[in-house]
Amino acid sequence: MKAMRWCAVACLLAFAGPAPAQDKKLPDPVATALEKATELEVYSLSEERDEKGWHGAKVLGSTKVKDAEALKALVADVKKGVAEGDRGAKCFIPRHGIRITHDGKTHDLVICFECHWVHIYADGSDKRQVMPISDAPAAALNDILTKAKIPLAKPKK
Repeated sequence: MKAMRWCAVACLLAFAGPAPAQDKKLPDPVATALEKATELEVYSLSEERDEKGWHGAKVLGSTKVKDAEALKALVADVKKGVAEGDRGAKCFIPRHGIRITHDGKTHDLVICFECHWVHIYADGSDKRQVMPISDAPAAALNDILTKAKIPLAKPKK
């Protein structure tokens, strides 16, 4: 019986994906940039891969968000999404992205709401930090993109 329990635990760990971040918050430089940014660029990404695209994703379009209220709401949703994030799936099919430029540095968040992961790239680096994210910012991102007449990738069903 103990062997079956250990097997079940091993299977759960093997198929659950990486463990979530312990503190469930964005790295300090990213959080600070998000809070202080006067503009964000929001991307709509295709489920198709494009190695020459934005972090390996084909870009369907992007728009800049400059409105203070929209920025404040989006920042709150992103922070909430990371705080609520739990284990994600083993896949990563990003359909949204956010570029934050502040104080001469750029931070990119590449987001997959289907798999519940966000990949964070700091200042042009190819290294990424992976964190779980909930659906909290999905509606705001879709709304921003739709209002800018940017097509959205079709989510898998």
